Order: sequence, then structure tokens, then C-alpha cells
Amino acid sequence: MEREDHLGPIWRDGRVSPALAAALARPDSLTILDRGGAIRVVLGVPHHAPVGVERIALARPGGSRIADENAVLYALVCLEALVDRGIGARLVVAGQAHDHDPNKDDASPYCRAALETSAALLVECHGAGARAPHDLELSAGANRRGAPLAVARALAAALGPGYAVAAQTRPGTASGLLLDAIGRESPTRLRFPALRTRSLLAAERRGVAALHLEAKIRFRSTVPRDGTPTRSGTRLGCALAKALAAHGAAAARGARSC
Repeated sequence: MEREDHLGPIWRDGRVSPALAAALARPDSLTILDRGGAIRVVLGVPHHAPVGVERIALARPGGSRIADENAVLYALVCLEALVDRGIGARLVVAGQAHDHDPNKDDASPYCRAALETSAALLVECHGAGARAPHDLELSAGANRRGAPLAVARALAAALGPGYAVAAQTRPGTASGLLLDAIGRESPTRLRFPALRTRSLLAAERRGVAALHLEAKIRFRSTVPRDGTPTRSGTRLGCALAKALAAHGAAAARGARSC
């Protein structure tokens, strides 16, 4: 994959900047954004594709997989909100991987870039389909250092009324609780527990906590948006940054944009 470290602006007039949009649209590309000084959180988008590109890894020996169209938009909002809270962060975007599934190959350029820093936390951002049972699912796969339930409680509170988060309760299982902003919790099963996701396992071997977030269409949109996040996507990006800060990623000093 061709790597580009994007040093320019993220947004222009409320949209993804033209230079960044061009980088994200390139097939078989790796786009890296480092912001805010010493990196404490890494955000990963391993299955990125622009709207209209429904599958990636078309030449993979095991077959292609569904793309996460537009998931990068809420991740970009989160990146900016983390920096505004005084948390240095890196965003790693694997765009339209050609012959591999980036987070299922711990030797992939994506995994190397996601785990080459001294960050204590990796958060992978994905997109779920319209038939997924939960709007949001947060797990750690089999990573025993992640704390999906604690982060999900903070995330549900930050999102506010009208949103719910399904969170893994035990690493290595699909057991979960469905949480809302007023503290209601009910048992559920996760559709996407990421139990075999190699990037999460590689993170644990390095002593890094890892989380896996699946977000349905309302947070992404599968129609062209000219590089603008949805309202729910903006809310998610801001709420995720707030939840990570509250969980101890760094002391929050108040965000300018969220």
C-alpha cells in the first residue's frame, strides 16, 4: 500500500479538505494523520472506501470483504475532538486494500502503522450494515486490556437521548449489555464481537488496550455527502472523544469544536 502522511488541514468549509479527500479516494492506500503532539490514542479505519465502493480486497486469496463506506468521517471528527481535549492522536486509514484484509493481517501496513507508536489505546472504527441489530457495538474482541463496557457507558451518556450502545461484557465472547443515556442496561448478544481480529490481538501482545466500534448507516451515510459528516456521525465522533478522555486517555481541558 502506498503511504501518505497527511500534514495539511482536515476540513475546508465544513467538508473534508480537497487534498485529504483525494488521498482517501486512492485505491490501495494508507493515509496517516498525526495531530496534537505525543500520540496517546490511535484511531484506525481498516476497511475504508468512498461511497459507491462496496467491497475491498478484491484480489485477496480468501475472497473480498464488505467495505466500510464513510466510516472515516466520524473518525475524523473524533480525531479533531481528541486534539481539542489535549490528547495527541493518530488516525490510520487503509483505503480499498487490494489483496489483504488489513486488520486481519498483523503484518499489514495498516497494523504496522497503527501499532508503531507508544500509544496506550487503539480504537478501530467500522461501519455496520442496515440489518445490524444495534446502531452501535463496542467490543475489545479477545483483547483483555480493553474496557468496552466502561467506555460504552461513558459513550452512551455523552451521546444523549435517542442513542444506545451495545457493549461487550467479557473479552473473547459475544456477551453484551445494551446501554442508553439514562443508565438502563439489558442483556444482548453482539453481532460483531471481533473475536478473531488480529490487530486487536497484536495490540494486546504489545501491552496496548484496543476497542472495536461498529456504527450503522445513520452515523456514516451511504450516499454522497461531499465530505460532510452526518449529524449523528458528528455526535458520535465528539461523544467518543469525550468518553475516551473520561476513561483516562488524558485530562480533558474542554473541546473547542464539540
